[in-house]
Amino acid sequence: MCYMHSGKRYVTERMQVLSYEGKRVMYSIMIVDDEKAIRESLPWAVDFEQYGFKVCATAKNGQDALEKMEIYSPEVVLLDVCMPILDGVGVLQKLHETGDKKLPYIVMLSGYSDFEYVRAAMRYGVKDYLTKPMDENELIQILTQLKEELDARLQKQDCEKILKAARALQKMYHDGDGERDAYQEYVMMHCVVLNSDLAKEAYSAIWSCIEEMVPGDKIAFFRNKGSVLSYLVSSRIIEEYQYSVTLFARHILHHIKKCGVECALLFDESLFVEKIGTFRNDYATHLYQMLTEVFWGDAQVIQNQKGHLNEVNERRIEQEDVFLAGLKKAVRELDETALKEVYDAIIGEACRARLNITFVQEINYRIYYALMDLILEEGDTVAEPVLKPLDWRDTSCFIRYAQWKEVLWEQISTVFSYVDNINKMKHQGMADKAITYIRNHFREQLTLKEVADECYISAAYLGRCVQKAAGVSFKQYLNDLRLEEAKRLLRQTDKMIYEIAEEVGFKESKYFVSKFTAEIGKTPLEYRRMVKEER
Repeated sequence: MCYMHSGKRYVTERMQVLSYEGKRVMYSIMIVDDEKAIRESLPWAVDFEQYGFKVCATAKNGQDALEKMEIYSPEVVLLDVCMPILDGVGVLQKLHETGDKKLPYIVMLSGYSDFEYVRAAMRYGVKDYLTKPMDENELIQILTQLKEELDARLQKQDCEKILKAARALQKMYHDGDGERDAYQEYVMMHCVVLNSDLAKEAYSAIWSCIEEMVPGDKIAFFRNKGSVLSYLVSSRIIEEYQYSVTLFARHILHHIKKCGVECALLFDESLFVEKIGTFRNDYATHLYQMLTEVFWGDAQVIQNQKGHLNEVNERRIEQEDVFLAGLKKAVRELDETALKEVYDAIIGEACRARLNITFVQEINYRIYYALMDLILEEGDTVAEPVLKPLDWRDTSCFIRYAQWKEVLWEQISTVFSYVDNINKMKHQGMADKAITYIRNHFREQLTLKEVADECYISAAYLGRCVQKAAGVSFKQYLNDLRLEEAKRLLRQTDKMIYEIAEEVGFKESKYFVSKFTAEIGKTPLEYRRMVKEER
C-alpha cells in the first residue's frame, strides 16, 4: 500500500493501518442502495482498504441485501433508508427477528427528508447515519470509529478464544489425552526460572512482564510446576516479530531480566502437530527434552520445531548399582577419599552420557534413597531435616549442571558429616560406659574382653573407644587406676604391701612393686616413708 498523503491526514490514516496492536485487520463492508451510481462510485471515491475495510458486495434493495448478507456476512453495512421491495427499516426488522447476536454494524444512508425513517431505524441500534449527498470526511470519521470498535470486539473474541482453548487444554492434560487439531494455530511456551533475587516474587514478576509484553488475546496461562511456567501462545504473535521466535523470546527475556529474574524460554512448536503418544506424555517428553538442553548448555532460547523432534536420549549411567554400593560403603566406613572418588565417577558418567533430565532426576532419587538407608541404619527414623530429595520439579529455580554438581555433593557431604557425628557420639557414649565400668571394677581381675562383653561390642572396637576417650590404652588406663588407689592406701592405711597389691587388683605383690616403682619412681615403702616425712 502506498501513502502519498501528507500532514495530519497521513498521520490519521497511518494510525488506522496500525490498529489492533499492530495486526493488519481487514473488515468486510456491504453497500446497500437503490441508486446504481452510489453503489458503483462509492468504492472508487473512498479508499476503504486504507481504513481497514474491503467492499465484499453491493445490493440494490433490502431483499437483495438480506440474501447477500447470508453469503458474505459483512461486519459493516452502509444501508439506504428508502428502497423498493424492502426498505432499510424493513431490513433492520428482519435482522432483529433472527435473534442473531452477531449482527453487522449498520450505518444508515438517507436524504434530508427521510428523518422519520432514520429515527425509526435508530431504535434498532444503528451505529450512525449519513445524509446524501455523502461527505467523504464524515464517512472516513465513521469508518475510523467503527474500525476501533471492531478491533476491540475482535480482540475480546480472541482473548475469550485463547482462554477457552487453555481451559480445554488443561482438561485434556488432566484427562491424559484428547484431540489436538483445534490447537494447530498455537505454540506451547515454557518459561524456566534459572536464577532470581526475588525468591517467591519471581513468578509474579514473570507474570507481570509477560502480560505487559504479550497482549491478553495472544497468550493464556496453562500450568505451573516447580520452576516452569507454561503458556499457550498464539502463533500470530511470532508474525509480529518477523516470524522469528528468537527475536520474540529475546524481547521478553530482556524485560524479565530487568525485573531481577533470569529465565530460559522454551517453545514447543510440534506438540500439537506430531502426535506420538498421549497428549500428557508428549507434553512431558517434549518439555524434558528441552530442559535437558537447558541443563547441559547455556542457551536461553530453545525451539522444538515442527518436524525436528529430537530423539530421547535413552543412555543411562553404566554400573550405576556399583557406584551406589560404593557410595554407601564409603559413608559407612567414613572414608571421605573413597566417597569423593565415587561421586566423581557418577558425575563423570552422567556428563559423558549427557543424561536426559529424567535420568538425572532418577539418579537424584536413587542417591537420596541410598543416603536415607544410611541415616536409618543409624537409628534416625525422622531424617527429613537432614535430607530431602533433589527434585527440580519442586524447586523455585531450575538447577543446571554446574549447580547440580555442587548441590549433590553438598547433600552427600551432609549425610557423611551426619553419620560421622552419630558415630562420634556413639563412640563417646560407649567409651563413657566402658570407663565407668572399669572404674567400678578395676580392683577385680578385669580384662578388655570382659568389659567389651558388658558393653555388647567387640574388644578391638572398645579398645579404640577407650583410647580416644582416655588418651591411653585400656591396659594403661587400668594400671593407672590401680596405682592411684595404691597410693591412697599407702598414704591413709598401715596395710602391708602384699595386702595393698591384692586389694587394688594385682595378682602378685612382686609385679605390683615393679609397676609402682616404674611409674612413680619410688618403691611403695619409699613412697610411704616420703609421705610420713612430709607431714
